[in-house]
Amino acid sequence: GMARLSLWHVGEMVLVGMLGKALLMWSYRSTDFEVHRNWLAITHSLPVSEWYFSEISEWTLDYPPLFAWFERLLSLLAPLADPKMLEIDNLMYASDATIVFQRGTVLVTELVLIAA
Repeated sequence: GMARLSLWHVGEMVLVGMLGKALLMWSYRSTDFEVHRNWLAITHSLPVSEWYFSEISEWTLDYPPLFAWFERLLSLLAPLADPKMLEIDNLMYASDATIVFQRGTVLVTELVLIAA
C-alpha cells in the first residue's frame, strides 16, 4: 500500500545520502574532525574526572555525559583501526584508517538513529 511505498522512498533517500557521504569521505575535514579525534583520545586516555577539565588538551569535552560515554565506547574500538588516533598530543592526526573509522562510525550511528 501507500505506507510501504512511502517507506521504500525513505529507504532510497537514506541509501543515497549514505552513499554520498561515503563517496565524499576524503573530500574535506573540518576542525570538528580533529575535535572528535581528540575526544576519542581524551575518553580513552584520561580518567573521567579530567574529561571536561584538563590542561593536557586544548579541546576538552563540552557535550553532555551520555555523549562522552558514547565517545568512550567508540574509543574502545578505535585501536582496531589505528591506535595512534588515541594519542592526545597527536594533533591534526588523520591517517586513512582514522578517517575511515571516524566517518564510518558516523554513518553507522546515523543508520542506527534512523532505524530507531
